[in-house]
Amino acid sequence: MTTATAPNRLVLGVAILGLILGAWGVLEALLYGTHATGLTSFVPWGLGVALYLTFLGFSAGGLPLALATTVFGKHDYEPLSGMVAWTVVVTELCAGLAIALDLGHMERMYRFLTAPALTSPMAWMFVFFNALLGVYLLKIWAIHKNDARLVRLFTFASIPIALLFYTTNGYIFGMLTYLPIWGGPMVPLYFVVAALMAGTALMCFLAWAFGYAERLVMGVGYGVLTLVILFALLELLMGLTVLQSGDTANHQALQAILSGTNGWVFWVLHVGLGIVVPMVCILFRRTARAAAWGSLSVMVSFLATRWVFVVPPQSVAPLPGLDQAFIQERLALHTTPQLGEWLVVVFVASLALLALSLGPRLLPALFRHGGSHV
Repeated sequence: MTTATAPNRLVLGVAILGLILGAWGVLEALLYGTHATGLTSFVPWGLGVALYLTFLGFSAGGLPLALATTVFGKHDYEPLSGMVAWTVVVTELCAGLAIALDLGHMERMYRFLTAPALTSPMAWMFVFFNALLGVYLLKIWAIHKNDARLVRLFTFASIPIALLFYTTNGYIFGMLTYLPIWGGPMVPLYFVVAALMAGTALMCFLAWAFGYAERLVMGVGYGVLTLVILFALLELLMGLTVLQSGDTANHQALQAILSGTNGWVFWVLHVGLGIVVPMVCILFRRTARAAAWGSLSVMVSFLATRWVFVVPPQSVAPLPGLDQAFIQERLALHTTPQLGEWLVVVFVASLALLALSLGPRLLPALFRHGGSHV
């Protein structure tokens, strides 16, 4: 993929237009912080956190590939290593940008370095985030130098770091036992499986888009199918556990996910587009193109998947009647993303699209086994 075809120019054009449009949302976040959002005291985590978790999931594609090539000896998939390493770096940086813009005071992030709380999972998340980013940057350097020994070394090193990073993100939610559905020992596992599903889906689509061998695309596609089924079963198990728990708050949170304003997000975008469509495409069509489009369906719906887990459970009052004690928009039990928040989504997604599409031109050594479908 060394020359700019018309579809490539179209992708670049869309990415640049998205960056221009989304720049206002970024500027608004920098100037006004959370005051420009629809967040409230009871719902402090909204679209920005869902966006962070979305790109966090996309960055997980390196883990199954590392496991396949080093632990299980599937060396046929090693040609994907360069492309996936670039993808991990791009999506991880986009995830970092998403959460930084959502903090309101991103300038305070330096305190992770100057005053780390070693008992805080967020501090360790910061450590593992940078460690994983550093390892993949070194792996890209090793691939560029064509040093197979170093590539293998950094691939091995990435496995425990990635497992710790994605598990820690789930642990942060799992320890918040005062919020329904979030708290529980299954949540870290849920996060890891969700991330692997999204990351493998991105790997499958890009492998097809960059013209890698169809057998590789289909192999990754079957991995996507397996993870989609596993994720759906795990989610079903968590839902049934909530139903049988007899806990009122958990029941209310589950109802908030399955019905009301979030109902169509769950049933249409998450279940329909994120689970049913990829299963049909990969299981029944059995072509590289169908696997790629099924994977794209997982990717497009993954923001909705993260939204229904993050936002609806916060709509349950910590104490019955607390939402009626004081009536004020910043004390509401619901959040509606504002235009600026959606523009941040557009900006971050466009930045990722631009970086991924320029990858073969900037670092052709990483993509030397591919061709082009876009």
